[in-house]
This record gives sequence, C-alpha cells and structure tokens, in this order.
Amino acid sequence: MLKVYLVEDDPLVSQHVRDALDEAPGIRCVGHANRLSIARVELPQCRPDVLLSDLGLPDGDGTELIGELSHAPALDGVWHPHILVFSVFGDEARVIQAIEAGADGYFLKGCTADELVRAVEQAARGESPISPAIARHLLKRFRDEGFTDSSFRDSGFVDSDGGATGVMDIESPSKRDHEVSKREHEVLRLVAQGYVGEEIAERLLTTPRAVAIAVRNVYRKLQLGQRARVAEQAHARPGWA
Repeated sequence: MLKVYLVEDDPLVSQHVRDALDEAPGIRCVGHANRLSIARVELPQCRPDVLLSDLGLPDGDGTELIGELSHAPALDGVWHPHILVFSVFGDEARVIQAIEAGADGYFLKGCTADELVRAVEQAARGESPISPAIARHLLKRFRDEGFTDSSFRDSGFVDSDGGATGVMDIESPSKRDHEVSKREHEVLRLVAQGYVGEEIAERLLTTPRAVAIAVRNVYRKLQLGQRARVAEQAHARPGWA
C-alpha cells in the first residue's frame, strides 16, 4: 500500500485530493495537515512514502518543510519521503525555489484526479513528475544561467538494459554535475511542447524509463547547483577559514 501524507489548508481541495487518493487502488492517504507545525509533528509518526504539499500555508511556506526533510538524515536510517509539490503557484521563482529546496516533483493544481494519482505514483517510484509549464520554467532557468546548447555536456542517456543509466551521484558530485546534458535538455524541450514520456522515448529512440531518469537528473542538478552557490557564498564571506 502506497502511503501519502497531504499538507493543504484549503478544505475543499484537501477533501478532493484525499478522495482521489483513497479511491485509487493501492494508495491510501494516511494523514493530513493544514499547518506546517502539525505536519512537522505527524510526519515522523505516519512515515508516508510520498509527501504531497502545498506551498502557501497559514504558518509559513511549504518550501521550508521541503528543505528540512531534504537535508535531514533518514529517520532510523530508513524513512525519507518522496516530496511532491501540489500548488497553485506556477510562477518561475516559486517553482525553482521548491525544486532547489529538494522537491522531487512539482504539479499545478487544476489537474484531473487521474493526473494527480499518476504523479503520486511516479514520485513513489523515484521519478520526477513534470508538466509542460514546469518544463518551460526549467528551460528558461538554465538558459538564463548561460547553459547554451553548445555548452551542454552529454552525461550518458542509456537505459539500464544497455548499461549506464545516466543517474548522477548526488552524494559525491563532480564540480560539473550540475550542468544539464544535451539529451536532458532535449527531453525538457519535448515535455514543454506537450509530449508525454512514451512519445518522447519514441522520438529519441530510447525508453520511457530513460526519459524519466533524464527528468529526475535535471531536478537533482538544480539542487546541486543551489548547493554549489551556497558553498561559494560561504567561502566568500569575511572570516572564512
């Protein structure tokens, strides 16, 4: 049974989400909080597989909770939820901030119940659900930071059946692991145009799993890029030893 915990302060939205999850086979909503303070207490007790969180909460920003969970060690060395943002905020700054904080996926409210359930299932598998609007934000972010097509590096894009998976090591990254490969950029471009994983795999002569890996790598590279910037700022502070 796939366990999901919901952080949402709108009663109508939360009821809709819980109904959709509980009606889906193999999924159960094990808890709900309308405040960050409640979620912080209940999450270690419920230990969900997926945290589905809004961003605008009465007592703070959901990004705070995402950052806390992403940087905390796994509870008892075992539990660490996949984090999926479910928000009305679709502006670039909020999307990028949540992903850099550690979100595994970002989905906009207004989607159908089937789309929501599919996103939760993808997050539970370690994939990163993504919509065309979010893909366009990511493309703009990399373009604004100077990642032109000629500067992309190809980090490998082969499904596990063929050997390398292209999955990066987030625990021990090289100094260029936050750069996006040509194929990852191409996947984002096709997602932004409205193609789904199976269609992208067919166009790029690869597999849906490899497409999912590419999207996941993009999310992780955003997170690595943020960590690198924080480290650089720390080194630049007066008195750094």
